[in-house]
Amino acid sequence: MHKTNSPLVGAPEPPVPKRSSAAGITLRPKQALVGGTSAIALAAEWHPLRVTTDKFADQAVGYGMLPPTIRNVKLLLDANRIAARYNVIKKRTEIAIPDLKGVIDNGDSVSIAHVKSLMAMHGMPNGDARAILDAIANQEAYNPVADWIDGKPWDGVDRLPDFYATIATVADYPAELKQAIMYCWLLSAVAAALMVSGFSTRLVLTLQGAQSIGKTRWCLSLVPDPMLRASVVKTDHHFEGGNKDHIITAMRHWLVELGELESSFRKDQERLKGILTRDRDVVRPPYAGVDSEWPRRTVFMASANGSDFLSDPSGSTRWGVIAVQSINYEHGIDMQQLYAQLAVDFRAGKPWWFDKEQEAKLEAWNERHQTTSIVRDAIAGTIDMVGDNTLKMRRMTATEVLNEAGIDHPTQVQARECGAILRGKFGPPKKSSGIFRWELPLRKPADDKDLDVPPIGPAVPTKSKFD
Repeated sequence: MHKTNSPLVGAPEPPVPKRSSAAGITLRPKQALVGGTSAIALAAEWHPLRVTTDKFADQAVGYGMLPPTIRNVKLLLDANRIAARYNVIKKRTEIAIPDLKGVIDNGDSVSIAHVKSLMAMHGMPNGDARAILDAIANQEAYNPVADWIDGKPWDGVDRLPDFYATIATVADYPAELKQAIMYCWLLSAVAAALMVSGFSTRLVLTLQGAQSIGKTRWCLSLVPDPMLRASVVKTDHHFEGGNKDHIITAMRHWLVELGELESSFRKDQERLKGILTRDRDVVRPPYAGVDSEWPRRTVFMASANGSDFLSDPSGSTRWGVIAVQSINYEHGIDMQQLYAQLAVDFRAGKPWWFDKEQEAKLEAWNERHQTTSIVRDAIAGTIDMVGDNTLKMRRMTATEVLNEAGIDHPTQVQARECGAILRGKFGPPKKSSGIFRWELPLRKPADDKDLDVPPIGPAVPTKSKFD
């Protein structure tokens, strides 16, 4: 009889103690989780077990080889205590092989190679090993963030005041607006983690303040556990146009900080807005033969150093800008309990989006962070943007507004910008005499001296009574 160093299934094994990682993943001593959230160097070699042919559910036909069916490969994995699970945050299959010596750098490909070797040892074709492992892992999906949040029930202590206190704003920033932004954004993060599908949000927490004030470190402090944080938090991320890899990287994290927001706005503002507000992403991951549709489980925050970085003429209420004076990123808050507290609010139906009144307050503050624009300044000198009902109302097109403001021959770009500003402030125009116009409050002529807005174009000399 042929001898082998691989023991057969059925031999007694001593009990193996278990422990859990911070991400909620059960690990045995000397076991690595490769291709996923964590891994440890291993002290012993992996010794695969042989499974006798009669144990397989799907037998070979005639004198052929054992078919590599899902049931057969699953039996091999179970017999060798190999765990294959799908991480819904990382959007990837994770394979844990007991007593596998190695490092995590190339852990994903190494784990696939070991499974292929195990299949070959049993005479199975292994060309489709990756797809079969994905199918097996799909039956064992897990969410490390949800597992962490629900790991311990809320103890009833309100930690929101301490959370709000981690960010000190400039003197004139409204305290209630800061709390509304921080609460709704953190609640949206909990919703993203706990909802199976259908999640979306348009609010991006945006910290505006001096460089090196601690904005990125504050983002990292939201997940204190270093192993879990390395897996689910991405800082200083950038979207370069429609780069697929940049989108996939972001979607494989729970919290994503967009760095250098000013640069992102200059390059591709409209595309960025579309990416941030989706409820699902259709992408083709590496090695995949077809597209995947991923429910959105990512929330975004952003950081900006300068004060004038918002440039969307149609409105900026998706950017929850907080003007920061100082940040405490060493707050020591029990973040698991804070998320557990918000999980109670989420399950009670609390909304993570702004109402109309909150949006109006945010829009009013964000006006301070708008980039300088000739068109915007001209409109502000002509149209009352506050909404004084005592002013004269007049139906006007975007071009007529610019003419009234002194821009006699506006370009198409200027007209579009003007239309976007009017649409964002006064809503869509209404058709009048076959032309779409807004009903707008014109400033009183006497207001011009108060505004101190210089005229656009050459000055016209006034006539004297002697002319």
